[in-house]
Amino acid sequence: MPAAIAAHLGVAVLLPIAARRLGARVYLLAAAVPAAVFCWLLVARLGDVTSGGRPETVLRWAPRLRLEVAFRLGPLPLLMALLVTGVGALVLCYARWYHAHDAGAFGRSASALLAFAGSMLGLVIADDLLTLYVFWELTTVFSFVLIGGDGVAPAARRAAVQALLVTTLGGLAMLFGFVLLGETAGTYRISGILAHPPPAGGLAAAAAALILLGAATKSAQAPFHPWLPAAMVAPTPVSAYLHAAAMVKAGVFLVATLTPAFAAAGGYAHVWTVPAAVLGAVTMLIGGLRALAATDLKLLLAFGTVSQLGMLTALVGLGGRTAALAGVTLVLAHALFKAALFMAVGVVDHRSGGRDLRTLSGVGRRAPVLLTAAVLAGASMAALPPTVGFLGKEAALEGLWHGRGAGQAMLLAVMVVGASLTMGYTIRFLWGAFATKPDVAPSDWRPASPAFTGPVVLLAAAGLGLGIAAPAVDEFVAGYADTLPSGGVPAYHLALWHGVGAALLLTAIAVAAGVAIVIAEARLAAARAGPAGADQGHPELAKAPAPPVPPVPPVPRAAAAPGAWARVKGLLDAQRGYEWTVTGVGRLALAVTARTQVGSLPMYLTTIMVVAVVVPGAALVGGLMWPTGLPRWDYPIQPALAVVVLACAATVLRARRRLTTAVLLGGVGYGCGALFLVEGAPDLALAQFLVESLSLIAFVFVLRRMPDRFSAMGRTGVPRWPRVLISVAVGLFVGAFAVTVAGVHPEWGLASREYVARSPSQTGAANVVNAIIVDFRALDTLGEITVLAVAALGVTGLLLARAPGTRPAGRNAREASEPGGPTPDGGMPDGGTPDEGVPNEASPSEFGEFGEFGEFGEFGEFGEFGRAYPPGGGRTSTRSVLMEVTARAVFPVVLVFSIYLLFAGHSRTGGGFAGGLVAGLAFVLRYVSGGRDRVGPAVPVPPSLVIGTGLAVATCAALAPVPFGGAVLRGYVAEAHLPVLGHVELATSLFFDVGVYLVVVGVVLELLRTLGIGIEKESGPAPGPASGDLSVGSGTAARARPDRPPPQAPPDAAATGQGGPR
Repeated sequence: MPAAIAAHLGVAVLLPIAARRLGARVYLLAAAVPAAVFCWLLVARLGDVTSGGRPETVLRWAPRLRLEVAFRLGPLPLLMALLVTGVGALVLCYARWYHAHDAGAFGRSASALLAFAGSMLGLVIADDLLTLYVFWELTTVFSFVLIGGDGVAPAARRAAVQALLVTTLGGLAMLFGFVLLGETAGTYRISGILAHPPPAGGLAAAAAALILLGAATKSAQAPFHPWLPAAMVAPTPVSAYLHAAAMVKAGVFLVATLTPAFAAAGGYAHVWTVPAAVLGAVTMLIGGLRALAATDLKLLLAFGTVSQLGMLTALVGLGGRTAALAGVTLVLAHALFKAALFMAVGVVDHRSGGRDLRTLSGVGRRAPVLLTAAVLAGASMAALPPTVGFLGKEAALEGLWHGRGAGQAMLLAVMVVGASLTMGYTIRFLWGAFATKPDVAPSDWRPASPAFTGPVVLLAAAGLGLGIAAPAVDEFVAGYADTLPSGGVPAYHLALWHGVGAALLLTAIAVAAGVAIVIAEARLAAARAGPAGADQGHPELAKAPAPPVPPVPPVPRAAAAPGAWARVKGLLDAQRGYEWTVTGVGRLALAVTARTQVGSLPMYLTTIMVVAVVVPGAALVGGLMWPTGLPRWDYPIQPALAVVVLACAATVLRARRRLTTAVLLGGVGYGCGALFLVEGAPDLALAQFLVESLSLIAFVFVLRRMPDRFSAMGRTGVPRWPRVLISVAVGLFVGAFAVTVAGVHPEWGLASREYVARSPSQTGAANVVNAIIVDFRALDTLGEITVLAVAALGVTGLLLARAPGTRPAGRNAREASEPGGPTPDGGMPDGGTPDEGVPNEASPSEFGEFGEFGEFGEFGEFGEFGRAYPPGGGRTSTRSVLMEVTARAVFPVVLVFSIYLLFAGHSRTGGGFAGGLVAGLAFVLRYVSGGRDRVGPAVPVPPSLVIGTGLAVATCAALAPVPFGGAVLRGYVAEAHLPVLGHVELATSLFFDVGVYLVVVGVVLELLRTLGIGIEKESGPAPGPASGDLSVGSGTAARARPDRPPPQAPPDAAATGQGGPR
């Protein structure tokens, strides 16, 4: 089972590459993966599960922490897995012809669809709550990518963000619920919770409510449903898969999975059964009414999906056998008929050029095969015999008819009303899409290939075939339904004919009422019809202007109808609620940050320090005791080093120059490193020295662009004595905490002794510190380098951010010199503006492919010595030839030394972190000697690629033991005797250390890039021919052109030596 998921995700990574050669045919390559998994499930697993088997796979991560990756196949997971893979394969085949004539990025779309399919497959077969949550969030991320498309259309971006916000909110609530449920039940295994559900109580009830909230957001239950209709801006293959067979079913699947546990435990009705029924009933009615009002075929199906998801949630959440049998059968039916109808709309839209049911006419005559498939799928949606939809609807009505209590009677009435609405909008859909309308001009139609309509026909035929094969469907679905109590009613079995009974009569009433609704709605069409092509509440779905609709004869009291309908529609439109909520949260955030984020770094630091002292300080005073018998020092040199550290720290308080303060702070850090060295921790000392060196260099670079002295203390507006008191309190707290913890719990030293004892035997490492970093606590290290990478990218964004409406000076200068480009006053020859219709994005040189590190100008490796030196200096500074030559000689030596530290860290001082810092210092030296154009030839790839490669290497090293039966991050040591090298030991943790090394080097390069851009941009271009355009291009530098003079600096810049405002 994990191999099936890995196949989806692995092939998805390769699809963008394959798309360069295959084009739209890459969708067929993607479809092969879910098709193969579907066949494997059908052949190898269906018989086993039907006969009572429950195959499972468990990958143990940290057993003591109950962290494991578990998968298990039962009747419900197998059904969902068959739908995810089977429908997914057909949708991908359909996408090949849907996108055949598009010029889009086929690889990106196919990759995202296949990755989503793999994530959904992992979700439905997961047998661990946390594993399920991981795949749940992966589906959220990939759906955001699929709905947003290429990110160009504003409507697509808004819809993607809306779906992301709503489903992520529910996902966070669900995560809290999972943790509460797992801790209450004593296990995170879903099968364990189903076997031994926790008794109803405070925490368990809260867990159930939070999980139901997460399911409601994912399955578009009211009031969270607006994201689904808004997502119809996505291409039809995305809608056919995500919003019919996969993503929206995740919430229903989760409710169906956990209902047996809550039904068996009892006491969960008020937090599970009743809320699920109420949410489902309200959603069913809202979606049905909105579907009757929609004029866009795709939006009609979207609101119909909302309605049917409400029905499914209510049925699977009731906790009865017959309702569960009906719910799971309808899950199967809905996936088949809704995917078929969405794809049918895509064919109609592609071949006729529109989706407005008021302007389509004669399509059914021109496409009889498509019409037949759509009618079959529509019959299943309306629950007409002999389709599988009829089987499920009959079971639902039968189960509610024999239910107990007023609640189930009310739900039965809502179910009949919902079935009537479904019948109504089904007729409206088929009439609008395929009927020949006498008052509408025939639609243009280009014949569709059989391969294009084939998936529609197969899904519609499957709905019909499964309806005829009712006993086989009943045998399979009953495996799940039998886990729920029958309530004293004889077991119900799916069949096309149960005789004339209550369920059949209610079905007839629903069909008749649906036909009546269509007739009544037709008479009110003129009163509430809007402009053709612009759907109510969703203008983003508007198509090109359609032919005008001929006038309809007036209806009595038509003047009152629009106002009444508008009021009803306004009550049903939760999209307004979403928009008001987002706007209100934004305004609240602005109001709060306007009062708290005042732009004062001392104020921020003061707040952090006060909280750090007050909260843990109270626990320190109340719970810990001062230790006795602590030695003053171990070596005589320690007091001397402590005096140096304290003297530097005290002098910082009196320093008035910024550079002096930076040097003194460096002295504090170097002194602490010396204390580490005296204590026998050379690895810690080396890391401290290297970090202090990099920090000091960064300080120097930045401080050159700031005033030499601090402002007067009295001008800051912050009183002095509170600052002094807070600083003293923080210092005393940290010191007291360190001394107290070290002395009160001497047994804590057991961990250190265990590391020392186990390191040689279990990791083969003589360097205990490195063994802790890359073996014992490697998971911590993986998290830390991930945080480091994210922090570096965040700093990049902050440093390169510009005020809205600004453009890089170099770009404006280039555009001014282009033929037809902007005029010097910022206008365009045609009277427009250069930024008209163009988003204010960063220039390629600032966020591009490391182009600013490439060759600059025409001066080869050494560049022009007349440029500013060091980086950030003024025009009066010049570069030093001695510095250039020395840096060129030292650079490779330092790099080799960093690689030595990387390989030697397992047995001696060093490691990936220290080696990466040394390599970073080498690049800093190269930058200091010649600026950014000296770093480019040494690093021909972007820093972000180096960081990403390091994270990938570390992650792969962590997961490598799993396929061979080992635990995550398990280390191994191989020994060999080589002829020249002698005895050699190779630890697998070395590969993890390589990832750490690359991440650290990439972070340093990224900081050099961002600091270099800011410093050199402020210092301005240097004189001479090479100063023309030094920060343009993406991947290669812009070279000087003889037919285009370099842009001239403004007069004030030439006079002051500054290329821009400070």
